[in-house]
Amino acid sequence: MIELVSWRPFVWLAALVVLAIAVRYSLVDRPRGLYWASLGLRAAAILLLIIALCRPFLGDEGDDAHVLFLVDVSQSVDLKQIPAACDQIDLWKQGLRSGDSWTLFALGNGVREYESTDALRETVQKWQSGVADDAFRSATQLAEAILATRAAFSAGKSSRMVLLTDGQETDGDLADALSQVADEGIDVRRHPLAGLSDAEASVVSIEPSSREAFYGEVSRMTVTLAANAPIKGNLRLVHKGVAVQQRDVELTADKQQVVHFDVDMTTPGASVWTAELLPAEDRFVVNNQAACTVTVRGRPRVLAIHREPRELRPITRALTEQEIELEVRGEHGLPNSLEEMAAFDCIILADMPATAMTPRQMQMLKQYVVDFGGGLMMLGSENSFGLGGYYKTPVEEVLPLVSRFEKEKEKPSLAMVLVIDKSGSMDGLPIQLARQAAKSAVELLSARDSIAVIGFDDQAQVVCDMTSAADAESVQAAIDSLQAGGGTYMYPAMVEAKEMLESTPAKIRHMICLGDGHTQPADHESLAEEMADAGITVSTVALGAADKQLMATIAEIGRGRFYETDDPANVPQIFTKETMQATKSAIKEDLYASVKTSDHPSLSGYEEAELPFTLGYVMTEAKPTAQLLLAAETGDPLLAIGRYGLGTGFAYTSDLTEKWGGEWLAWDGCGKFWAQMIRSVLRHNDGDGVEIVERREGDRWLVDVRRTDPSGAPINGLAWDAALVDVQGVGSAIEMREVGLGRYEASVPLQNRQGASLRIRDTDHEKLSLLHWHRPYPNEYRLLQNPPPAMEALKTASTHSIIDELQPVMRQSPIVHYAYFGALACMIGSILFRRI
Repeated sequence: MIELVSWRPFVWLAALVVLAIAVRYSLVDRPRGLYWASLGLRAAAILLLIIALCRPFLGDEGDDAHVLFLVDVSQSVDLKQIPAACDQIDLWKQGLRSGDSWTLFALGNGVREYESTDALRETVQKWQSGVADDAFRSATQLAEAILATRAAFSAGKSSRMVLLTDGQETDGDLADALSQVADEGIDVRRHPLAGLSDAEASVVSIEPSSREAFYGEVSRMTVTLAANAPIKGNLRLVHKGVAVQQRDVELTADKQQVVHFDVDMTTPGASVWTAELLPAEDRFVVNNQAACTVTVRGRPRVLAIHREPRELRPITRALTEQEIELEVRGEHGLPNSLEEMAAFDCIILADMPATAMTPRQMQMLKQYVVDFGGGLMMLGSENSFGLGGYYKTPVEEVLPLVSRFEKEKEKPSLAMVLVIDKSGSMDGLPIQLARQAAKSAVELLSARDSIAVIGFDDQAQVVCDMTSAADAESVQAAIDSLQAGGGTYMYPAMVEAKEMLESTPAKIRHMICLGDGHTQPADHESLAEEMADAGITVSTVALGAADKQLMATIAEIGRGRFYETDDPANVPQIFTKETMQATKSAIKEDLYASVKTSDHPSLSGYEEAELPFTLGYVMTEAKPTAQLLLAAETGDPLLAIGRYGLGTGFAYTSDLTEKWGGEWLAWDGCGKFWAQMIRSVLRHNDGDGVEIVERREGDRWLVDVRRTDPSGAPINGLAWDAALVDVQGVGSAIEMREVGLGRYEASVPLQNRQGASLRIRDTDHEKLSLLHWHRPYPNEYRLLQNPPPAMEALKTASTHSIIDELQPVMRQSPIVHYAYFGALACMIGSILFRRI
């Protein structure tokens, strides 16, 4: 049967009208038979050309077939099954006819095409011999594989896809994929493969009796276990890295077993509980753990970071008496994820330099305050505010005080030289950040100070000669000319800097050396000793692969400080911290009265009280948006508070240790006063009237919220503010849809996230809830799963002939060339009849 692609070219039949007019007025004198024969052939040629433009084709049924074999080689399949599956494929191939064709793919975390079953057998042998490909075998992306491989089918042939699998799909929508290929005329059959035969045990899940609990409440943790063989093991419940409970278990083959742990909830905030199974026999380790999060309401949970945690013992005892749990950690104790930060209602940076945290942690601290409503406090120390390197950082953005200050006139002036590596290895981001760091250092100097900048590669280059910091613009413009290139030789640059500093009359003379590689050999130690004898101090910064031992030795001999970092983004904080340390002008130490400067709820009850004296503080300035609560008698800020996003920033420029806070610690009201201050900045998770149910469907996290008033009546038409933040600190807005009376729903895309925190806020009533999600181990490693219904509904492939019951397919053979040849023949014939 002939069919046409388009009928539009038939409008050109009007050309026959022109031909008829030509015939009417033609003066050709030819025999009538030849004349009409020529005319008929010409009309036929026009008609055939028009038909050719319609692109005709001839449709007929074809029996040829193309078979696509998709072999599951994921971890859930016993590899011993694959050679037998290949034998079955070879048997099916023998039954194919001469016009049939086939392709072979292996299925796992993606697909791989193989030219023959022998090639697949060889790959499997390598895996069995120890050359494993765990990444490819870590998932069964069945739906994606079905859609991705269908392009391999040949046109004009019947299509059949054979799935050789255990049916355990881990990602995607299998039913949707099968429906799509069915609409395209692809017939899908299945050939079952056996699952894992090695002894294997797993933790299926851990579920708390409630996602929220009150302090001291007993919560039941229900742990579900599974195994494919009788296995003995030890099950532990782990919290904060400690096994709080454990018991021996005996697992039964092909049957789930439930174990209960009853635990007291004594850790306020969001805490993670992990079920960990240690089986006697096991194939995979990845499925031996599962975790859940329980939020404990009750005593506020506060985290304090101090380089010497024991210094905070007195204030810790005082706050404990006020029902505030203060957890004190060392310099590197700041959490690395937003979820861990959100477990605390307030974080205190008591004595922690900015150089001890990563730029990512700084950004997360800002998000913790702005997006998650957390409280952030900074106490004064030699490692706080500008002295700690917080100048122009995300942390300073959410504090009510800034590091900028005016130096006291009586303070001695400073002359400083920055010696910066500009070798080829510094090209790109490192040299950009070095320029930024140098310019930040200039901003922190007073008009009485002076600064010079020397770059070095194979030789020293004076970027900026010793210049007054009052001319900051010209100095910063000179710094912008610093470009990377060449080798690394630091010694001549240090000699040049030494000569500059020796010729200046400044009382404080300081050098900062930054290097990211191994410099050429020289007597750096003797040079550092000469500078120290001359009253010149030297601090060093080792970036990346620099010679850390040499840099540390120079700093030690030069009576300065040594810094090391692998991240160029830390360089600006190091330079600002070092500049403030070198000026020695940000600290005041004496006996200062605490003067109340404003009325604030946190000072309630202390309006008329005589507050203790302060023995020292860090000089800062209050932001215009901040509220200054206490000031020293000099007028400098002592205590300030400010609202930032959903949270609160709080700053106390003195400390709560014996160094500057001895008078406060000796005061009877110390614990009560500071507990009241801390409570004023705590995150308030008011979730009353907000009932949340969460579940996972595919790769989406579905959150159902039921909102009611105190009487239990639903509240409609609310304005919600929802935001998702993953473990990397990357945030995105989430839409909350109203789906019923007082019911709202959020559909959160999980994609490749390993964990996430969801903040849900009712902006009309200031109700705030935090949810946490942990990605479970891949479904590939789950035991005792039933194949999806869409898989069980497929017909089983015949073990004898793979092309049985295949419907013939309509083939379309183009015949446009016949139309063109016919039109050409008619035109030639017309010419002949006109000439004979």
